[in-house]
Parts: sequence; C-alpha cells; structure tokens
Amino acid sequence: MSKSKPDNNNIGKALNSIDDVVRAMSKPDNNNIGNAGEYFIASVLSSRGYITTMTLGRAEAYDIIAIRPDGKTIKIQVKTAWYDNHVFRLSPKDEIDKSTETYYAFVALKENKKPWDYFIVPSEIVSKSVREAHKSWLSTPGKKGQKHNESAVRLFRSKPSKYCPSWFTQDLIDSYKNSIKAIEKDEGTANVK
Repeated sequence: MSKSKPDNNNIGKALNSIDDVVRAMSKPDNNNIGNAGEYFIASVLSSRGYITTMTLGRAEAYDIIAIRPDGKTIKIQVKTAWYDNHVFRLSPKDEIDKSTETYYAFVALKENKKPWDYFIVPSEIVSKSVREAHKSWLSTPGKKGQKHNESAVRLFRSKPSKYCPSWFTQDLIDSYKNSIKAIEKDEGTANVK
C-alpha cells in the first residue's frame, strides 16, 4: 500500500472554506463582544507601557484600571459595538459628569471584516455630548410630528448626527480615533466649547 502525497491545493481550499465558515458565523454573544473590546483596549495600553487591570464586571462604573507610565491611575469604561454603524449604546447614568480620571473607550469590531477602531474620550466630553444630544432629540418632533417619549437609551456617536451639539464635530471625534492621547495628557474638556 503506497501513501499518496497530500494535495496542497486541496488543503488550501479546505482551509479557505474553514475561514469562510468562521467569517459566516453569526454575531457572537454580547458578553464575548464586550470582553473583546475590553481585552483589546487593555492590550493597546499595555503595549504602550501602561499597567492595566480588568475589573471583569466587579466595578460598575469602569472596566479597566490603568496606571500610566508617569504613575497616574485612570479608569476606563469600555463600550463595544459589533457593527460599524458609528453608534454606541449608553444609559442615563452616562450623562452624569465623572471624575477627571475617568475615560470612555469605544471599540468598533466591524463584524471582524476590517481592522477594529477605537476612540478613547474623556468622560466630560461623553457626558456633555450625550446629555445635550438626548435633550435635542427629546425636543425635536419625530418623523410624523409626534413628541419623542423619554427613553433609557443614550447614544454616543463616532459620526455626529443632527441631534449632536454643534461643538461635537467630526474633527473632535477623529482626534480620539485610534489614539491614547486623551489619557496621556489629562485633556478633559479642553476641546469642549
């Protein structure tokens, strides 16, 4: 009985079909999506010399505690979106101003079809923009002229909508894209007019 040599073309086709199956799988559950964003941000910070600890759900207000190379401790709330729709769900508690050591990291996983994007934004900017956008949404009539009802959903957008305040510009948002500069220099509300 002779052993035949494996056909590399068939092996390659099989591996490609496995990749196709993996890509075609349905959306991961929300816990895995959230974990992916948290681990991603922790890895970005760790690769830049930060000491990071994930709270693994044991702290309601933040997901990561990080110590900057200069020794300052910061807290980061991570919000992760599976789709690349530029919208991150928040709640009314995110309208409340937090300490200057608190930041939000918004991660877009883009269905794993493209490289992920992240935005690390001071909490003051997030709370102010979310509060003002929600107020604008409430005061604007709906598509059929009806009044919007109060909602527990708040949205942070990586592309401004008609409800976002005028100071919340695309340039401002883009200044936080794939950058950790906000946590490096205690920026806070310096960009908010």
